[in-house]
Amino acid sequence: MSIKIDKIEDGLPISVIVPLSKGRNDFFRSFVLPLIEANNPNEIIVNNNDGLAPKKRNDGFKKSTQPFVFFIDDDILLAQNHLEKLLKALENNPSKAYAYTGYDGIVIENTNHPLKGNFKIPTVDFNPNALRQSNYISTMSLIRRERFPKFDESLRRLQDWDLWLTLLSKGHEGIAVHNTDFLAFYLDSGITSNTNNEMDAIVTIKKKHNLL
Repeated sequence: MSIKIDKIEDGLPISVIVPLSKGRNDFFRSFVLPLIEANNPNEIIVNNNDGLAPKKRNDGFKKSTQPFVFFIDDDILLAQNHLEKLLKALENNPSKAYAYTGYDGIVIENTNHPLKGNFKIPTVDFNPNALRQSNYISTMSLIRRERFPKFDESLRRLQDWDLWLTLLSKGHEGIAVHNTDFLAFYLDSGITSNTNNEMDAIVTIKKKHNLL
């Protein structure tokens, strides 16, 4: 078990951080990693230590050095120049803390996943009131390093929603990028399984942020 760091000379000023799960190494190495490398970030940090994703992301962040960070799961396929487009959005909008997109979800058959078929999460312009009601922003967003508050490691689900609400409470907003998206492959039930009840997770987040 380790945290592996690869450097790309003259890459974009981005640290890509991956919490690698057991059993997904082959899929990650064959499909996910080559597309990350093609996006040309300066730094790729793969954390395959034991533990839940929030801690693995935070531990990876501690090893990172670049002014922008991008957390990506081990079942995500990026479009060409995806990171460059997010970076340009932040460079052109210095007041924004992070840049995000929508994505297409691909649910693999026979995984017992609660989602019954493929789906699309559209790219939606930032709306703080809508964000307080529900999450429409993926973990796979480019964040300014100095704004990142770290993931709440006590949460078992909806850590990304908690992250965006925490930033919002500090006056930091995101910006939607409409000319790119990514593919999310649901290879197994993961944290969205029935053992992690969605309604309980929503109540936990809303209580934490005084939204009830």
